[in-house]
Amino acid sequence: MGPAILATAATWMLSDGRISGDLLPITIAIIFALALLLRGTATLGRSSSNRKASDWPYWLFAAYVGLALAHAPALVEVNQGRELILLAILTTFAIDSVALFVGVSIGRRRLAPKISPKKSWEGAIGGVVGGVIAAIAIDAAFDIPFTMLTAGILGAILGVSGVVGDLYESWIKRRAEVKDSGTLIPGHGGILDRLDSVIPNLAVVYWVAVWSQL
Repeated sequence: MGPAILATAATWMLSDGRISGDLLPITIAIIFALALLLRGTATLGRSSSNRKASDWPYWLFAAYVGLALAHAPALVEVNQGRELILLAILTTFAIDSVALFVGVSIGRRRLAPKISPKKSWEGAIGGVVGGVIAAIAIDAAFDIPFTMLTAGILGAILGVSGVVGDLYESWIKRRAEVKDSGTLIPGHGGILDRLDSVIPNLAVVYWVAVWSQL
């Protein structure tokens, strides 16, 4: 369903003149990445020994991945869309890095031990703080017309939604009884593990941009 939705939206935007020729490769790359992600989701669903075809969590997760990533080509068409995509990705990477560093250094209280035992409250809070700083810095560096307050709030929201996205993907893996979401990126748990925080944050940045009338 995800690739079909994205392909339909991209075709409409292209025919309506909303995607110029130089943006078409980006859209095609996003459709291809989405197809790989949803293939991985289907593999997760088949991995569990007690999985039933009617199990709703796998269908819901597939729809979530597809609909969230479908915001990427729409985000490209927003004013300074490319800079906003970079803001979403780079801020998310900063959040993950700071959360990992703080969690390893001073993490004591487990955030969700049954879902992701290594994550801590200290790491999550550090990630949110890192997201605020990163969003403000990237907003200034790319000259995105967010106010400092808006950028800071956006960074905090990205910190929270990134953690939620990470935990959601981890919960799906636990339910599917697998350690990794795939083998496309050896040693990193699969492509879903690399993008689990980026996926919801693309949608967050898009809607903040829309509400801010960029």
